[in-house]
Amino acid sequence: MISVIIPTKNEEEHLTYCLRSLQTQNLDRSDYEIIVVDGNSTDSTPTIAERYADRVVQQQHMGIGGARKDGVLASRGDLLVFTDADTLHRADWLEIIKRNLTSGTCDVCTGPILFYDKNLRAELLQLWRKQYNILHVFNFYWLIGSNMAMTRAVYDKINGHREISILDDYDISVRMFKEGDISCRYDPSQEVYTSARRLTNLLTYFMIFLYGHYHYHITHNYRRLLTYPHFDEMDLTVMTEILGIGEMNKKLADAAAKFASPFEKKEPGVNDDD
Repeated sequence: MISVIIPTKNEEEHLTYCLRSLQTQNLDRSDYEIIVVDGNSTDSTPTIAERYADRVVQQQHMGIGGARKDGVLASRGDLLVFTDADTLHRADWLEIIKRNLTSGTCDVCTGPILFYDKNLRAELLQLWRKQYNILHVFNFYWLIGSNMAMTRAVYDKINGHREISILDDYDISVRMFKEGDISCRYDPSQEVYTSARRLTNLLTYFMIFLYGHYHYHITHNYRRLLTYPHFDEMDLTVMTEILGIGEMNKKLADAAAKFASPFEKKEPGVNDDD
């Protein structure tokens, strides 16, 4: 069986279209299950999910990665498929995934992620992501959460998703690469269509990208990778809070004040004690 896992939080605007595209797959409906993991939505997301999904579970682990892990724990399939609530799927998407993962040629498969609401920012990001394919020469496959699938055996082998939000899919890619004996396939026909809503500010998007890689590769502070606000809420104030700039400036100011205090001039008329 195939288990399709979708993390959600306040996705009422997009979820219906996503689930309808999964309900109308070419495979027999008994061949796959749809599992929605809800992260305490305050809108009608849970109601929509109950209407279309086979199971709706409440998120227990932290972060987007944690939500995907919760979906796996609730699933029954030996093939695990991950996608996002703002993503649409061709009718043959699961059929292609099943063929890839049962042919004996690969353990993991992915494919193109296209934008259905194209704009210049979306085109630039899509061009950027095409460069990921160069890494296939080194057997590194940069998976993206809206279109990736693998066998349960492989998922268990790498201990599944880490409890992070930023780079949760990249982390999976890195740990698969380090295993050395996991075979991946990029199938151009395994395409999905997703929203460009996160790209209202491309500079902010890439700041988050760099911020994530800094903490992933340099500081190894994975707790920092849990802070992942919606892009449409992000402005300079939010960014400085995320990056800890405000806190760092306060510490620097306190340190400067302590350093300067012994050198401050005394008030006029105040004499030193003998």
